[in-house]
Amino acid sequence: MTTTRLGRVTTGTEARAEVFREAITMVLYVSVVEIAELSALPEEHFAHGRVTGAVAGQLLAILWGTAVGLAIAHWFAFQFAAPLFRGERPNRLAVAIGLGQVAGAVLVAAVSSLPVLFLSNVRAQETTGDVPAVLIGVVAYVVSRIAGRPRVVSLLYGVTALALGVLVALVKSILAAH
Repeated sequence: MTTTRLGRVTTGTEARAEVFREAITMVLYVSVVEIAELSALPEEHFAHGRVTGAVAGQLLAILWGTAVGLAIAHWFAFQFAAPLFRGERPNRLAVAIGLGQVAGAVLVAAVSSLPVLFLSNVRAQETTGDVPAVLIGVVAYVVSRIAGRPRVVSLLYGVTALALGVLVALVKSILAAH
């Protein structure tokens, strides 16, 4: 059952609530994948700010390509292809969900791009992977608050979500390295 606060955010209709849930889910999903992907990128830091590995435009391309590519692939598989295999036609809700998912992915890419745009190459490499982790915690906290939970409980949700997101990304990164 949705609370009145959550109902206001999703403006009451079940379709809007579904698009909101899918957008939030995509933010969490893309964040976890970006943490794992960024941790697997080879890089070295040398004296005087020299670095190897993805920096600047390359790092932005990885962030945006991963985020938007995942959202489009997810939409294609679950909202377009799966209904076709069941003999159904994609509908307007499927398109709205796809747009919501892409919007969630764009949010992750945009926020994750901030260190690349405003910090040195060394600092950007060091902090870009932390941004999606923090985003997971913030999103969990905000959604919990929107649902009407107390601040302390919401903070616990946020910290737990952040820890679980980083754990999932760590396992994914370790398994991908072998």
